[in-house]
Order: sequence, then C-alpha cells, then structure tokens
Amino acid sequence: SLAKPPRTTQQRAHHTSDKLDKPNNNRLTNNNRLTIMPESKAKGKKVLLFGVGLSTPPMIHYLTSHGIHVTACARNPSKIKKVLDEVKAQDLVSSETFDLSSPDAEKRLDEICPAADIMVSMMPPPCHPKIAAAALKHNKHFFTSSYVSDAMEKLSPEFEKKGLLSINECGVDPGLDHMSAKKVIDHVHSLGGKIIGFFSVCGGLPAPANNNPFGGGYKISWTPYGVLSAGTNNAIFKFQGAKVTKPGSEIYDPPEWKHVIKVDGKDTVFEWYPNRDSTPYIEHYGMPECQSIIRGTYRNNGWCNTLRAVALLGLNDKNPAKEEFGGKTYLEAAAYIWNQRNGDKVDAKASAGDIKAKYAAFLKSDTNNKAITDLEWVGMFSDNKIPDGTKAPIDVMCHLWTDKMQYGEDEKDMLVMQHIFEVEYKDGTREELTSTMVDFGLGKYAHIPSKFTSMARTVSLPLACAIRLKLEGRLGDKSGVVRPVDPEVYSAILDEVATMSPPITFKEAALPTHIWLRHEAKPGEERTALTPETAKMLLDAGFRVTVEKSPTRCIPIEEYEKIGCKIAEKWSWPSAPHPTIIFGLKELPEDVPPLIHRHIHFAHCFKGQGGWKDVVGKFHSGGGTIYDLEFLKVNGRRVAAFGKPAGMAGMALGLLQWAMVKLGKPSLVDLSSWESKEAMCEQVTKALKEVEETKGGLKPSALIIGALGRCGGGAVWVAEQCGVTPIKWDMAETKGGGPFKQLLDVDVLVNCIYLTHKIPPFLTKDMVDGERKLTVFVDVSCDTSNPNNPFPIYNQGTTLSAPILRVDEKNVLDVIAVDHLPSLIPLESSINYSKDLIPYIKELISKDAFVKSAVWKDAGDLYHEKCKEAGLC
Repeated sequence: SLAKPPRTTQQRAHHTSDKLDKPNNNRLTNNNRLTIMPESKAKGKKVLLFGVGLSTPPMIHYLTSHGIHVTACARNPSKIKKVLDEVKAQDLVSSETFDLSSPDAEKRLDEICPAADIMVSMMPPPCHPKIAAAALKHNKHFFTSSYVSDAMEKLSPEFEKKGLLSINECGVDPGLDHMSAKKVIDHVHSLGGKIIGFFSVCGGLPAPANNNPFGGGYKISWTPYGVLSAGTNNAIFKFQGAKVTKPGSEIYDPPEWKHVIKVDGKDTVFEWYPNRDSTPYIEHYGMPECQSIIRGTYRNNGWCNTLRAVALLGLNDKNPAKEEFGGKTYLEAAAYIWNQRNGDKVDAKASAGDIKAKYAAFLKSDTNNKAITDLEWVGMFSDNKIPDGTKAPIDVMCHLWTDKMQYGEDEKDMLVMQHIFEVEYKDGTREELTSTMVDFGLGKYAHIPSKFTSMARTVSLPLACAIRLKLEGRLGDKSGVVRPVDPEVYSAILDEVATMSPPITFKEAALPTHIWLRHEAKPGEERTALTPETAKMLLDAGFRVTVEKSPTRCIPIEEYEKIGCKIAEKWSWPSAPHPTIIFGLKELPEDVPPLIHRHIHFAHCFKGQGGWKDVVGKFHSGGGTIYDLEFLKVNGRRVAAFGKPAGMAGMALGLLQWAMVKLGKPSLVDLSSWESKEAMCEQVTKALKEVEETKGGLKPSALIIGALGRCGGGAVWVAEQCGVTPIKWDMAETKGGGPFKQLLDVDVLVNCIYLTHKIPPFLTKDMVDGERKLTVFVDVSCDTSNPNNPFPIYNQGTTLSAPILRVDEKNVLDVIAVDHLPSLIPLESSINYSKDLIPYIKELISKDAFVKSAVWKDAGDLYHEKCKEAGLC
C-alpha cells in the first residue's frame, strides 16, 4: 500500500534551526500571555504530597521557595528524610506516615487531608483514583503528572459538580508536550491555518558523553520495567486519514523511523517508535482537521535493533515462568527462556557460545549482531545469580538493567522532545513547523538541587507551577479533570519554566522547503528533473532535498548522496510529509491513491487527453495540486522544455526506421538510450550509409514541420549531422491550413508543432491510403488523444519497447509516437532541462511562491480551472 506510515530515515529526517523563518510578523509570539508574578500570593498555602520518588524533589524545592508548605506522605518517612533535609526553608516541610495499602488508609486520609489546600499524587498511576476520591471527599483540588486514566476520567463530573480542579498530565510527557504543542496549534488556528499532520516525540536519554553500548546508549532514569514493557504495548495512530494499529511486537521493526536534532550544536540521529494510542489527542488538542498524528518515544540510534531482539526472544515477556528464576544464573535463564519458546531445545547448562548462536540464528544473523553483543554486555550470558523472587523474563532483564545501566557519579541525563506540525493555510500555503526542547540534567541525584536530573526537573516543575497558579487564584473557576491545554495555563507554565536556572525552553522553527525527487515509474524513463549540480544549487539556497533510489535514472544515487541530499527508497514519496513538494518528470501510474501533495511533473491532462478527468480527480480528491511542467511559462513561452532533444531523438528514429524498411530488416524494437547525441548520430549515419551502398545510392528525404522551434531545431541538427538536408516548414508554410499533399512526397516526416486549438488536418487517413512516398511519420508532439491533433492517421501511442506502429503493411507506413523521446539521450536532456528550470524551482524557497510567483500561480490557477471544467468543484 502506498498510504503507509513513514518508514525511512530520510522521509522523516527533520532538522531544527535556531531561527524562526517568519512568513508574517505574528508567528509564535507571546502576545496576551499570563505570566506568573514575582511575588507569590500562595505564601502560607499547604500542599499534601503523596509519593516522594526520583522526580518529586524539584517540586518540593520550588513550592517552598515561594512560601508554600509541603507535607510529604510516605510509608516510611525516614526514607525521604534526605530529600526534605535539603530544603532551605525547613519550617515549610514536614512528613506524615501513610500507607495506601493499609486497612486504615481511609481513616488516615481523613486525618491528614483537611488541612491541605491542594492534594498531589506522584505515586504509581493506579493509586491516583483513591487519592483523588479522598480529595473529593474533603473538597480539595487534586493534581498529578500522570496520564488521565479511565478511572480518573469517571471522576471528572464529580469534580465539576463540586467546583474542584484536577489537573492531570502536567509533567513532561505528558505535560510539557501538551503545552508546547498546543501553543503552536492555537497560533496556527488563529491565522486561519489547519494542522494536517502532527508528530510528537520525547525521550529521556543519557547526555552524549555518558552513553553505554546498549542499544546505542541508554541508562535508567525511571523504572526499567516501563521501558521494557513498551515492546508489549500496541501503538495506535492515524496516518493520512487512516487509523493504524501497530502491534507491540512490531513497533521496533525495520526500517527504523529517525529524526535528526541538534544536540550541543551537532546533528544527532535519534530513532523513535510510536507510543500508545495517539488518536484521542486530535480531540484533546482541538484539531479535527488533523489527518496524521503519531506520538512516540526517542531512543539513541541502534535501540530498535536491540529491543526488537529482546521482544522476539521473549526477554520482555511479562508472564511468570513455570519455574522461578531466583537462584539460576543469567545464562541458565537465557537457556530456559529459549526452551520455553522453541522446539529446538538446548541443554539447561549450555555454554554462552551455544546460547548466543541459537539467539543469533533465530534473529537470522550471527553473533556479531549488535543486539547479541548488547545482551552479552548487559550480562544475559553471565554466570551471575538472579535474585530470589524473580518470576517473569521481563524481571530478569530489569535486574540486569538495574545492575549495569545506572548513571555514574558525575554522569548526566537529558530530555529530548520535538513536535513536527504539517500546516496548511487558507491560501494553500504549506509549511512544516517544529518545536524542540533539549534539556540537560545537572547531575545524577534527584534530591540535591545542584544535581537534579533533567527527568526530575521536567516531570515535576511544570506540575509545581500549575499548583502555584491555582494557589495564587490564577486559574479562575476551572473545574473537572483537565489537561494543561488552555492558553492561560500553558502560557504561564511555559513562561515560568523558561525563567528557571537552567531554563527549560522550546525552540520554534519553520523548516525550509522540502523538494523530493521521485523515481520515474514510466518504463524506460531514464531522465531526471534534478541533477546533482542543480540539487546542490537548491541545498546551497537552503532547501531540504530528498532523492529516491532509482534503478533507471541516468545518474547514480551516490552522486546525490555525495553532495548532501537525503536518500529514500524507491517510490516512498507517498509517505512524505504533507508540505513536501514531489518533483518528477513523467505522469504517475493510474493506480495511485488520492494525491495529497503538491506535485511538479508533466501530467498530460490539461489538453483534453483521454482520461484527463480521472487524473485531475486524483489530485482533487486527495487535496493535492499538480503544477504541470508543460504550463510553466513566462510571456507565453515555456521556462524549460525538452523540445530540442525530443526533436533530435525523433529525427534519429525516423531515419533509422526508414533504413530498416529499405534494408528489409526487422523494425526497431526495445530501444535503449545512447550515451550522447554524437553516439546517436553515428549509429544513424552508419545505417544510412549501408542503404546508400546496397541500394544504388538511395538517400532519404525529410521534412520537418515546426522547424524554427526548439524541437524542430533539434530535428534539423540531427538530419544535417547525418548527411540529410531537410525541408523546413514552419508557420509561413502552414498558415493556409491543410491538408498538404506535399507531405506525402518525402520519405520521413517529423511533426514538431504544438497546438492548443483545432485546425484543419495536415494529413488524413484517405490521403495516406493512396499513392505516396512517405514511409515513416514521427509525431514528436505525440498528442494522440488530443482532439486538436492535426495528424488523425493513427489512434494510439507507441513505446520505447515497441516504438513502431505500422498503419499500412502493403505500402509501408510506420508511425513513431513515443511521448518521452528525450529519454534516448537522457543525460544531456536532463542536464539542459534542469539548468533551464532551476531558477524557477529556487523561487519555492519562499513558502508562498505558489500563490505569489506568476509562473507558479498561473500553473496552479490552470489546475483549478481544470477541476471546475471536470465538474469537481
């Protein structure tokens, strides 16, 4: 299927920039924001905090720094003493003993809740509804950073009824992702634009200097169980209008999805995979027009290969094994897990080499596979003992990760987040916007302010800001279970975290115009609309350029890669981002799905050709546009054309076929390209000489209609190079109108004229059925189905594989009507055409060139006129 999610590195490789390309003066401003005032009105208010884990300490320090008292509840308060001891204002922190699982938990809640102004849960998500229920009972607001569960959603009406607020999903992911995304979405909507595609990806990773070998580099900043279980969860998203469910077993499958983001000034490649169900966020973010939405997780390059192996080998299986793993060695566990899943058993005491070989063979690889070496590095094949009580394979892996993948004393983590917005405005202008955060931790300790991790800061500080806002009376009368997607909430929080030290900030940018050179599907087409020379011109002008691999293109893909173009798989353009401009030469196959992109190629559908309404309909139904190369004009003349090489190849084929007829040889078939026009002329000259030498000095006569144009000029040049002096006709000779009997008196007739209106035919079927010398007719214009065709003596085109249509067998008359003749001298054709066209392609660096540049606007207007003519609008 052509409508699949993005699959290649190049398709979804986005680069951020430090500066915002501003189509107008209002883009992404901070107008009308509600910022938090320096003097807090929340002083003296009380927060009851449940759960003091790795991410909570920054929140405690922030709230107490603004005079807010925090009471931390823990099963064993002595275990959180080191966290509270770091707080400067000791009079603003206290602790309470609380165990949610104890029989008297509800009674204990009744004792400690009444004094609080806001209750906050940073406990595991299943605990939130119980704490929230207590908040409702005691008429308290309830805040958490976790996702809104079904159980929490059910409590929303009661919170609303009591006028109480429960802010959820107010950490980093979820949290800052909602706020930073909604800011851009709301701004686009304020300009009358639409969010056609939205991709949001976040990941907690080691800072670049602190990586280890596993999966390209990963260390634990939260529970390893959650990371490992990601490969067991299905991902649901929407792509180009279709809902897609990707089984958890396939989320790591190749080819990997990748983004390129600047980290410390360097372009860094991150892999990403889809995460959970993204589709509800179309409603949450208020963008019903959105056709593609995927939320995902970032990991370092190489992660997907290793985690795919972990999943395939069953090492993240959550189901308890028949035997506990406690007391076994990790190597024995590796053998046991293998034997439980495979008929090809191994000895329970098999060697590490034997197990690695089995694993590698299962992965259809060898033991040098990075996934195998990663498993060895982490200790999966070691003789170390597994702790007692370990029941499931995923628990075995968790022990290994906990032992081997902790942050070192002086190591730091980082958070990487990027949103990509595919936007379309009312005037048809399209662009890609990004909002990117790269945040570094200060150290490895969550409880010491000077060494807070990035994970701890970004998870807890947005929620702390929201708590302060509410305590200051800044959120009005909002009630119910909500996410931080209202402007007055997200603006204030984003402004506040941007002032912290170090700041948590997002860089917003408009990505440069993306040109995508596609593979040509038409059989035998070797030309290209973009050469490495002209592609470099685009790169130097600031464009992003992607080039598809193509087995037929006359220029090797390596030449494009060498100059910095991104390389994509053949025919992968249907999954390119919505604002991408798809660039080619010849028409697309008839079976393509509705076309969503803006395309530039020869569509052959604007002059009444057969099936033209169907072609136009493909674009209209998908919301795309075709800018037909044939109709890119300045003062009525094409800005670039293949006319000259078409005329050259047409004359060459006409003379060659005439020679084949006179020599009694088989007609031309299965044409292949020439290396150059000189090589072409050499072959034609040789064939004509053979006729002259064997047929008593016989030489061909030739007539060219349209001899003074580019196409006719090419035909004249070839004829003269091959020793033939052609008769040259142009407007002066044809202005009286046909038919013209003189055209029957030459051996080879080449038609090079372009007609837009109906005129009397130059030749008729009755004329060619009579006496004539004419042997070969070459219709370079090749408007077979055009009702204005002045040569209605044939009714079908020919191809490079079968270039000859014999319309009279007795008194031979052959027609050549190949519609991509320049492909026979592809390199020269491509170089010349691309050089002529590139000044106009360069205009597209401006996002509104399609609506403001006369050349492109006229072509777009023509498309819309044809849509109306076809009855589509």
